Amino acid sequence: MVEKLKLVLDGVSYEIERQGNLLLVDGQEFPWTIEGSSVTVRGNSHKAETSGNTATIDGVDYPFEVIGLEEQKPRKARKTAKLSTAAEAGAIIAIMPGSIVKVLKKAGDRVEAGEVVLILEAMKMQNELRASKAGAIKQINVREGESVGMRQVLAIIE
Repeated sequence: MVEKLKLVLDGVSYEIERQGNLLLVDGQEFPWTIEGSSVTVRGNSHKAETSGNTATIDGVDYPFEVIGLEEQKPRKARKTAKLSTAAEAGAIIAIMPGSIVKVLKKAGDRVEAGEVVLILEAMKMQNELRASKAGAIKQINVREGESVGMRQVLAIIE
């Protein structure tokens, strides 16, 4: 089953599509699971509850609006394939617009697959951006406090 909707959170609109255990947010892939009121997205667990038009995530309330929940054909893999290819090539990409809260590694540092490299704050939540493969950090393209755009390349691992 595939569901597609538009989520408006703090005045910012996001196109969300659900395909089994994969969420696509504006074309960016997010593996996720849900158990009771615990939602795990890309390995980060959050307590999530909704009531009316308010979502409470980790104890913080967020007003939201959902527009256009509908059944659709599976999305073409073209856009997400490009993002997956970039991740496989070692790029760490901004999952959504936000601000870099912490840069944990520098050029030349060795990392293991799954190791946290950067922390991006978006929609009032901190997201750990992890290395998609083991290797050395070739470059870090951002500094702490810097605003980044959706799909911006933040770091490269080789």
